[in-house]
Amino acid sequence: MKTRIYPALGLAVLCAAILGTQAAAGVFSNSFRMLVVAEQAKAAPAPQDNPVSFVAFDGGYIEAGDPIAGETPPTADQVAQSLHAALGDHGFRGAQTMTPSVVLTYHWGILRIDHTQLRVPYGIKTNLRARIELVSTDQLGAEVENHIIGREKGSGMNEDVSTPRILAGPLETVMQDSRQPRIFVVVSAYEYQGLVHREAKLLWRTKLSTMETSGDPQEVIPALIAGGGLYFGKNFTNMQDIEGSLGKPAQPAAEAAYARPLPESYQLDKQFISNLLKQEHRRISGIVDDDRS
Repeated sequence: MKTRIYPALGLAVLCAAILGTQAAAGVFSNSFRMLVVAEQAKAAPAPQDNPVSFVAFDGGYIEAGDPIAGETPPTADQVAQSLHAALGDHGFRGAQTMTPSVVLTYHWGILRIDHTQLRVPYGIKTNLRARIELVSTDQLGAEVENHIIGREKGSGMNEDVSTPRILAGPLETVMQDSRQPRIFVVVSAYEYQGLVHREAKLLWRTKLSTMETSGDPQEVIPALIAGGGLYFGKNFTNMQDIEGSLGKPAQPAAEAAYARPLPESYQLDKQFISNLLKQEHRRISGIVDDDRS
């Protein structure tokens, strides 16, 4: 009887070893799935024969939702260096002292479900709205929100888009992606002349994200920027699922090379730019329910 047990046991050990090897390969893989949402709000300068000059303002690190200890984000200098490198590789050039064609803002961090946020009767919690907006285009996100509000027979629907009774296809994908904690980078471009006159005219916005389980944020955030640089300024009607690759985090260059730009050096109102960054920061993190306009 014992001689019949050992072959089965040996097979079980072999299977466990194979599965363990496969799991380890997955854990230590440098590849990850990156979700890209790229939309244009209006016609914007595009890199063709001449680079697009820009100035970029850092909106800061965001860690929203349920807190988890032990996360190690990259430094602000590492993010700035990664962003400037990616922009430079795809037809953009730092304005330095010249007048920029576009003004960029960027935010980066981790967005999770906030289980402590109170449920909104007949509405959508701001944390949920932030998660939906991160992984969807404006139209698909609005349809998903209409679906949620419609099921609760609430008010405040977006009348410009449909209200699907059942989520399927890309809409179901948006809902599934919004349920997972995600590491992200959001880059927005504004018309320079509009900002000079204290008007925030959005040109385009690119949202890059991946599941939090993809790796250490210190490596993932620069990898999102490097892999997503190709999509800055692009316009897609649907989300793009592409493969990213982790690399060694960029070491910040000399401090002077990535000193924070001063709005007044570009004839921009310091307080207006500060308020714009705060508004974006709060909306992306899901702190408040900002006006959609």
